[in-house]
Amino acid sequence: MNTNDNNMHENADAAMGTAENRMEEAKAKMSGAAEKATHKVRAVASDLSAKASEAATTVRDNALERMDEARDALSDSGDRLAETLRRAAEEPEAGSVQAKMLSAVASGVSTAAETLRERSVSEIAADLRDMARRNPGVFAAGAAVAGFALARFLRSSSQRRYDDYGYAEGRPGQTSYQTRQQYDGGRS
Repeated sequence: MNTNDNNMHENADAAMGTAENRMEEAKAKMSGAAEKATHKVRAVASDLSAKASEAATTVRDNALERMDEARDALSDSGDRLAETLRRAAEEPEAGSVQAKMLSAVASGVSTAAETLRERSVSEIAADLRDMARRNPGVFAAGAAVAGFALARFLRSSSQRRYDDYGYAEGRPGQTSYQTRQQYDGGRS
């Protein structure tokens, strides 16, 4: 039985050795698979990050383009307003206070329109932030005046479109101004 016991021990040791080898092979395979999965996850994350960055850049570029278009339109409107003010300044007596005021305002509007045209949106935004930090009261008052002017402009543009499309219900011979007076309750 001694030989039998020895054979059994040898067989058991061989089986243990084979099992250990198999476990080592399985560990190596699992480690390789985990490493591959980690690389794959990192590659996907990197790809997603690059695509998100690209999308953010595209959105930012589109927003800047729209703001540049709005800046150009505002600058053109300023030029037209300055020209209208200059013409209005020529109507009263040349040396009157009204003519001088209109001329000064026209010059200021023209300068502002030119400045808008020459500067980028980011430069204008930086200047506004600096001004707001230095003079918060003046900035708030300017923002309020600009908001009021914009609201009046939008309201009059909306009303003009309303009248132009024939939606105003006027009586025959009634002008759109009279209809608007009726519509607004005389608030215009």
